[in-house]
Amino acid sequence: MKRTIRNAPNDPRRENGQALVVALVALAIGILLVSGFLYYVSTSQRAADAARQQTTDRYAADAGVEHAIWRLVHESGFTDTLEMVTTVNYTITLNDQVVAITVTKHITP
Repeated sequence: MKRTIRNAPNDPRRENGQALVVALVALAIGILLVSGFLYYVSTSQRAADAARQQTTDRYAADAGVEHAIWRLVHESGFTDTLEMVTTVNYTITLNDQVVAITVTKHITP
């Protein structure tokens, strides 16, 4: 007759539920890592969108300045208008952005 000692250190019945605890701890660690990664990705995406918008705005403003300079140099009617008034305001659309341009005549003594 074979005798077994209950609750022995290597008794397989003693390990009931340990796999569940290990799985839950691993799941919790995985959730923490994934949520941190998702936060990082969303923050990076917002920063990239803001930088893209800032660059687009800067290019539009630069194009507006270039357009005003081109009109001053090449359109005699525009220069004549500026002789009559000291400020000319107009808008143009560049790459689906509306750019407001103000040309002001400054008289230096």
